[in-house]
Amino acid sequence: MQVKWALVTGGSRGIGKGICIELAKKGCNVIVNYLSDEKQAADTVSRVKALGAEAYKLQADVSKRKEVDEMVEDISSRDGLDILVNNAAVVKFEPFLEITRDSWEFQMETNLAGAFNVGQEVARHMVEKKIKGKIVFISSFNQEVPNHSMAAYCITKSGIRMLAKSMALELSEHNINVNLVASGPVLTDINKPQVKQFPGLKERIEKIAPLQRWGTVEDIAKAAVFLASPDSDYVTGSTIFVEGGIMINNGMFVNKSI
Repeated sequence: MQVKWALVTGGSRGIGKGICIELAKKGCNVIVNYLSDEKQAADTVSRVKALGAEAYKLQADVSKRKEVDEMVEDISSRDGLDILVNNAAVVKFEPFLEITRDSWEFQMETNLAGAFNVGQEVARHMVEKKIKGKIVFISSFNQEVPNHSMAAYCITKSGIRMLAKSMALELSEHNINVNLVASGPVLTDINKPQVKQFPGLKERIEKIAPLQRWGTVEDIAKAAVFLASPDSDYVTGSTIFVEGGIMINNGMFVNKSI
């Protein structure tokens, strides 16, 4: 990958951190966006620099447009921006009948509105600077299929899918590619409460996924890096599913002993 600058939202931990590290391995410089955990963001920056790339951290709440605008303005005044990986997300595990208005708005504002806020402002920067950019949304296989006690989250991911496709359509004339990585289950901080809340979930995933394991941060990060690289120049408006095959068999091994 030619040396470029990438912004990774939610880059302080989990999949976001993994993406920062994989980008750095390919020689890409990284801007680590974070919400509150400055220590973890600093650790991501240190790991990126240890790989020979440049990096710095910027705090911003992606659900707040003013903070996003200020973040992108700050980036624009430095080295510019060639790649966006829109990764920041939250989830609450609640049965549909128990979802509160606050919980609904929290997930909608962070996941869907946040993806729009950052996506639009970065796209404006790329168009203004005539940058042949790459925008990658980290989504979930739940953009296509729902999961119990995750209705609000699944709806945000479905919305992000259409956001990315709409952006891909309109930004194509500016040589900006927009794609998604739909992640399967990965054991990160965001879903540790899920494993605790639903006993036996870890083992069930290992049984119903054809590849019979949970995904890793590296699995998702490598797909994101592909979509951020010149190797994906003829790919736009598409989703790469990195979910161990869960969707191809609807979670069933009818005739297989496992």
